[in-house]
Amino acid sequence: MARKALIVACSKFDDDRLADLPELPALAAELAAVLGDSTIGRYEVTVALDPTALEFRRRISRLFKDVGPADTVLLYIGGHGMNTAPGGLRFAASDTRLSSPVVNFVPAELVEDLLDHTSCGNAVVVLDCDHAELFRSPRPLRPTFARLIVASEPVASRGMLADFTATLIEGLRTGIADLGLDGVITGEDLSRYLVDFTGQRPPAVMWAGPLGELHIADNPSSRRQKSDLPPLPGAAAEVRPDADVDWTSDSPARDDLLHREDLAALLADQLIEIQLKQPDSSFLVHLDGAWGTGKSTLLNFIRPNLEKNFLLVEFDAWRQARLAHPWWTLLTAARDEIAADLGWWRAKVLRVRESFNRVRRTGAQYVFALGVLALFAGGLAFWLWPAKGTAAGWNEAAKVVTAVLAATIPLWTGSLIASRYLLWNSARGAKLFEQSGTNPMTEVSAHFSWLLGRSKKPVVFLVDDLDRCGQEQVVDLLDTVQTLFRDSSRQAPFFVVAADGAWLRKSYETKYTTFDECVARPGKPLGYLFLDKLFQLTVPMPLVTSSLRKLYVDRLLQVADPADAQVAAEVDSLRERLTSDRGQEREILELLDESSSAAKAEVVGDAARALYQPGTRKRTEHALRKFAPLLGDNPRGMKLFVNTYSVFRAIRTLEGNTVGTDTLALWCIVRVRWPDLFDHLQANPPAVAGVLDPILVGDHFPERLQDVAASAEVREVMASPMGGPLFEDRIKQCCGDLGGD
Repeated sequence: MARKALIVACSKFDDDRLADLPELPALAAELAAVLGDSTIGRYEVTVALDPTALEFRRRISRLFKDVGPADTVLLYIGGHGMNTAPGGLRFAASDTRLSSPVVNFVPAELVEDLLDHTSCGNAVVVLDCDHAELFRSPRPLRPTFARLIVASEPVASRGMLADFTATLIEGLRTGIADLGLDGVITGEDLSRYLVDFTGQRPPAVMWAGPLGELHIADNPSSRRQKSDLPPLPGAAAEVRPDADVDWTSDSPARDDLLHREDLAALLADQLIEIQLKQPDSSFLVHLDGAWGTGKSTLLNFIRPNLEKNFLLVEFDAWRQARLAHPWWTLLTAARDEIAADLGWWRAKVLRVRESFNRVRRTGAQYVFALGVLALFAGGLAFWLWPAKGTAAGWNEAAKVVTAVLAATIPLWTGSLIASRYLLWNSARGAKLFEQSGTNPMTEVSAHFSWLLGRSKKPVVFLVDDLDRCGQEQVVDLLDTVQTLFRDSSRQAPFFVVAADGAWLRKSYETKYTTFDECVARPGKPLGYLFLDKLFQLTVPMPLVTSSLRKLYVDRLLQVADPADAQVAAEVDSLRERLTSDRGQEREILELLDESSSAAKAEVVGDAARALYQPGTRKRTEHALRKFAPLLGDNPRGMKLFVNTYSVFRAIRTLEGNTVGTDTLALWCIVRVRWPDLFDHLQANPPAVAGVLDPILVGDHFPERLQDVAASAEVREVMASPMGGPLFEDRIKQCCGDLGGD
């Protein structure tokens, strides 16, 4: 019986037209203490103070994740609310701009939908904001499911916020909300208490299900035993030699023990942001790692972070490669997901409209066949129809109809079979279609664009297991994405491809081996050129440091550390500072350096999110401009450099690695300009001696890399005073090797 609580408190706002609420942080801290108290709420409490709109939505979605009928969740939202009719109630976040309420606000509909569709048995939502009364009443679900909404009444001044929330805290802390005097504060008790005790403006109360059985908290003044509640999450547990240890499988993980979910959330936030800014441009992300490094697990964590904003199309490349050409399998997968999202009736309408659209574009031969069939049937009927309308004539007419049907049914069956080929409703039909017409792929691209336009949300393809396909399948799929589907619609599709980069590069280099010498560049062979052209963002899989490995093993073995309480206190302090301080990257990294290894392993996700805050990102990007002279003549160089740096910084932070900004920036320049050299140095850091001293280049580099390693351009970057020289130890740190960590 899990008990989870989320407190979202927005007290500071970037928009001056939204008044700050200075009393809210202290109230949120008091409420968190009460809900997390072992004698009162016993909730696993999370506090989100002044979150951005993206973080606001992500936190709420995570609250309702992985809960079941026996679990209880409580959501408190305090701050500003807006009536954006016809959009209804929307909550303001720290980065809200009143000039753009659709993008920067958090819709109450998000919470309403989660309440309607979650499998959680008990849910409580407490709203202390303007226009909270606009929140929709919960829908009745199962008879045993309880839903309680308590919404503060609209006020002329937000000074009333302290009255309502303070009353809530007081009722739980003292136990006076236990109106039934039975030692338990139920949903019915709490709603009656807030209506009776909240000043002159009682809140609105909406509910569904048995409120009397909704266990919100215990009365701390009661002597009643609390054996029906689970132990506090994170509480010290006795370490027993015979403790049960759960078996684990080798399938992609669903529980995040290595901060993959934090990385997934950052990637999802970036994709959402890009889609809002450039809806007509595709964006391709490459999750790069060898087999067994967690690519599929990362995809699993990306899904729930994207499903609210995107329609997800899962595509198993290895399985689909055996069916037909990639354009047909991709299009079919997209159509199936779009139809499923539309519902049964609208899906049928979509199939009819799609058939007409295909006929209009590519079915001229099919239409001609149907016309010939109709003329044949009509001529046959005219020829056999009796001249007189007598009974005998009608008998003859019946015979005529029978004869016509007998003649047309085989033709109609044949036309249906032909349609599967002419309108590419089957794999064989797709192959036949490729061989017909002068430019069939133009029609495919146009039809894909039409199909995406029928989706209610932008589409993102999650492509997995591409590195199990042969070279022909790899190249065909990626070329199809690049030439046919990319930027094919006003609502362009996004692609997240999980595959070993070495496998993809080798596939291109093998297929186009004759062009390698004339196209490849020093330090950038043909395979790298193809992937750089395809993907706007490449994300290497994070490493597992020793502290993370210890935390991971301890959780798998369910081992409790006697120092857990001390570490938990340090973690709480660090999270509070990371949430409240929106400083520079250097300050956030210094905060991690000051923490213990155990606490650092717990808060690296919070640090990565702090680094992703818009203000911090802008200051970091400004600081990186000084490296522009080292980026060469590639017009896309600065953009690729910033994207690469942001990914490497997030990954190194999640590993607990606080390598300096300038040092990591130089390493990212090497990755952008000479990726082949980068891979060699990453695998063999001592080889840097051949760069810093060209006399030694032959001892450390294969022949294909000796010229580029000895070049003055490479040495200028590697030995730059801005973060360099990149000696062996610095390269190891940039690659995630913390030495004694």
